[in-house]
Amino acid sequence: MEASAGGAGLYMSLGASAAGADVTMVAPRPDPVPGLLEEAVSGLRWIGPETGPRGLPRFEIRYEGERAVYAPADFGAEAVLGPEHLPPLSAGDVVCVAPLTPRQSLDLARAVRAAGALAVVTTYENGIRRDRASVRRAAATADVFLCNEREGGLLFGQRPRAAPGKILVVTRGRRGARLWLGDHEIALPAVRAATVDPTGAGDTFAGAFAARMALGDHPAEAGRVATELAALATEGVGPDKLVSGRSTALIRRVPRSPGVRPCDSRITAVAKTLRSQAAAVTPFDFTGDVFPPPGHGRALGFFFAATVQQFGFWELKDGAYGGPMYGTVGGRTLKGSDYLWAVCRRWLQEAPEELDPAGQAALTVDRFTARTRSDSGTSPLRAPESRLAVARDYGRDMEALSLSPAGVTEIAGSAPQPLKTFFTLMDRIGGYKEDPLRKKSALLAMILVQRPERWLVPGPGEELPPIVDYHVQRSALRLGLIEVTDPALLKTLAARRLVSGNAEHQIRLASAEAVKAVCRESDLPMGAVDRFFFGNRNRCLETETPLCSTCPADPACAHRTELFQPVFRTTAY
Repeated sequence: MEASAGGAGLYMSLGASAAGADVTMVAPRPDPVPGLLEEAVSGLRWIGPETGPRGLPRFEIRYEGERAVYAPADFGAEAVLGPEHLPPLSAGDVVCVAPLTPRQSLDLARAVRAAGALAVVTTYENGIRRDRASVRRAAATADVFLCNEREGGLLFGQRPRAAPGKILVVTRGRRGARLWLGDHEIALPAVRAATVDPTGAGDTFAGAFAARMALGDHPAEAGRVATELAALATEGVGPDKLVSGRSTALIRRVPRSPGVRPCDSRITAVAKTLRSQAAAVTPFDFTGDVFPPPGHGRALGFFFAATVQQFGFWELKDGAYGGPMYGTVGGRTLKGSDYLWAVCRRWLQEAPEELDPAGQAALTVDRFTARTRSDSGTSPLRAPESRLAVARDYGRDMEALSLSPAGVTEIAGSAPQPLKTFFTLMDRIGGYKEDPLRKKSALLAMILVQRPERWLVPGPGEELPPIVDYHVQRSALRLGLIEVTDPALLKTLAARRLVSGNAEHQIRLASAEAVKAVCRESDLPMGAVDRFFFGNRNRCLETETPLCSTCPADPACAHRTELFQPVFRTTAY
């Protein structure tokens, strides 16, 4: 048996620090700090009630499979911790509550929520067995609740779910984790590790997850980082790996697949070319005949409801790409998103109340089809069941959370970091929350920022993220901004056949990284870079020969025109 520094609060704090957060640990604090703890806490701010060395928790752990058994356990002075020991909190702060007694966890969760901060609460099996009712109340109070699979079974049975706007994470050891955003479930795959000591993996996960939430990540991305760090923590004794790795990059912000990667030299060349043509690459203000006029009283609700439908404008035929979607409105034949904007503009004129959250929640498939009809009387929009589902999910979540488009922009606009707050809010809303790369949320944010009404103004240092749809992925592949070295995947892309979810995800991640790099190296705002990529859909065509001579980036292009975007059905883009 080997002694080491430990404790749930320490693992959480170290996991949060490794994930990039500025951490304050609130726990009984001895003076002097025992030698075993000195290195572990050297990079943390530690506050809390003073105690003698014997006031620190001590316990021994043995493992029965993946289950930890504590024998004996002395939790020291932790029983004195309460809301009065918390530092001053405000909106934007995140507090991760370690597994104290159920009543302490409940009191702390309530205090954190009352201060306007985000409450992340964890639990433990013995606490659940002693006071299941208080643990369930703490889970209901928390913004984020984390438990392992055994604990989840004791609390929720076989069908765990989160309430609207809440996040539930159930860790499953070597099988990864499950994440619920309200009623939407996301699987988080495990990361391979050469496990030496599994102690603290769950606590490390919780701290890292809370940290990445605090830094503005989508919950699925927070879960990916947390999974990496939890795996890393098991590769040493106690918290050794988290402590020794402080001075190095413990995580890769974007995981790079060996078969798909950004091409740094091509990114630099394209960025240089776009920078030289900066006057011709300007942000779009989302005005024109398919949009409401500036100042329209219901324009904000129009954009929230219409943007949730911005996906899937193409045909699938025999397992391959079958062509773009077209529809005719008012005698004009329009492609994809232009068609959707146009029919939603007509919808705004015919029945504006149906674009409100309550109207979207009450939609029927017949009503949706009628509102999105073409001149022929039928709707060319594919996947009507999925489209109805995202509309209803959007409306129902907005209603459940007592939010409105104006309320979202007001809350975000009054925050110190408006964009970060906006994305955190949209991560709770159906139709938007499901996509870790936030394509529709990013598009909506760009609209709110760039429309003449200026509904949202980014805070200092805030930047819009890339809007990664299939047009962007096609351009990234053909320009050479990303390279695919997997021969089988290259063949599938060129043949325009359906790809796996993993292949699509890797190409999309690499495309997002490449677009951000182009923005950074060109010194152009994301709005301008996005306009280039979206405009490229009319130059780097899907079914016709690309019009390379009209492309501003042509001098730096790799001309991989045989490549095509991943053919993959999703409601994300």
